[in-house]
Amino acid sequence: MRFMKRTLVLLLLFIGLYGNPLKAQDEMTLDDCIDLALQNRASIIAAHGQATLAKYARLNALGAFLPRLNAGYDYSKGKQTHRKQDVELVYQEPYIDWEVIGSDSLKVIRYNVLDTEVKELEYDDLDLGTSKTLRFSGSMDLINVSSWFDYASASASKASAQLNVIASEQDLIYSVKMYYYALLANVENLTVQEEAVKRAEEQLKLTQSKYDLGSVSRSDVLKQKVQYGNDQLSLLAARNAVTNSKANLAYTIGLDPSKDYQFSTRYTTREFTGTLAEAIEFGLTHKPSLLAMQKNVDSYKHGYRAAKANYLPTLSAYGSYSIFSGTLGDTVTYDYSRHTRNYGLSVSYTIFDGFLRERQVAQAKVYLNNQKAQLADERNAAVSAIKKAYLNIQQLKEQEKVSEENVEAALEDLKITQEKYNLGAAAILELLDAQVSLKEAQVSLIRADFDLNLAIAELENAMGKM
Repeated sequence: MRFMKRTLVLLLLFIGLYGNPLKAQDEMTLDDCIDLALQNRASIIAAHGQATLAKYARLNALGAFLPRLNAGYDYSKGKQTHRKQDVELVYQEPYIDWEVIGSDSLKVIRYNVLDTEVKELEYDDLDLGTSKTLRFSGSMDLINVSSWFDYASASASKASAQLNVIASEQDLIYSVKMYYYALLANVENLTVQEEAVKRAEEQLKLTQSKYDLGSVSRSDVLKQKVQYGNDQLSLLAARNAVTNSKANLAYTIGLDPSKDYQFSTRYTTREFTGTLAEAIEFGLTHKPSLLAMQKNVDSYKHGYRAAKANYLPTLSAYGSYSIFSGTLGDTVTYDYSRHTRNYGLSVSYTIFDGFLRERQVAQAKVYLNNQKAQLADERNAAVSAIKKAYLNIQQLKEQEKVSEENVEAALEDLKITQEKYNLGAAAILELLDAQVSLKEAQVSLIRADFDLNLAIAELENAMGKM
């Protein structure tokens, strides 16, 4: 029993500790969406990959200042087989032939060769023994100006890649905010459309009862039915908008859009209280994409210097050491080894390489000029984006105030028109206009709130603020 009680207590504690976080995860906040997007989106993964490649490119450039070392080991063993061929002639029966020499005749015995027979005699294999060689070698550039500029260029590229990661994260955060605020706006709009349908339904019932009493015409009932149907269509469109905005937000944060996720409607609006000049100055000094492009300019600048440094000579040092050991058959009669050392300095200078250096220098200069021009364009674009977002915020703040006042006026107008219609002092069209005006005012207020939040996020993104 004690064991079961303890198990039950632990189970309740586990549910108490881990049950709530699971529920909280079902309703994702804006920060949760941002965290998921930064983990799942392919653009961020790719940016981190480029940063990793840039890191190893810099390490490779650093290796130019370190010695290049090599080691090797050879082992061989063999034998040699000697073969000797004997040729045996096969003759026929001898015959007598006469050969005239001067005035004399000589009798000569001759033989005709009928065939040859080859006999191979194999000797024993000769053991060539074993040979072993151990080698060590190294070389190092003592003076190579181009390597210094290559390393500086790789360092700038690494810094640029790291800044591009931050820039990609900021762009993604802005996209998440945009779709999150769009979802919130559609959710609020859905509430407005639901209230409009309820009002239209209640008004239809009221108009129908008045028609039954004979105080209004059938035209009023039909007009109210049309308004009720239009509000229902608007409600259906609002529901679809919420579903689509959820799918868009899920895709943006790297989740399956086909599934239904719950998103929290709680959020904090960030504001910028500085001046336009302060916003521009902050953006020009902190925006990661601008800083990354500046690092790219530095990288191409060092690359241009490295290309020009190819006209200078290169001083290198080298050295090698090898040990050889060999035997042949009997190690007593043939066994030897040798140690070889080799070291020195070398100076190399390219006199003519088919104008390769000239092409490299011209190419590096063109790349540098292009990067400078892109940086200037990016700076102008950043200033333009900051200015546009800043001025838009000021306008939307005023628009939000006007929209709030418009909603209050529309509510009051609907209230008064409703009373007049109940007393028979207003036509059904006036009441319908008041209902539509209230719904439009409420939708405009929602749009103003969404646009203001989006403009603040746009300003932060343009300034380089997370």
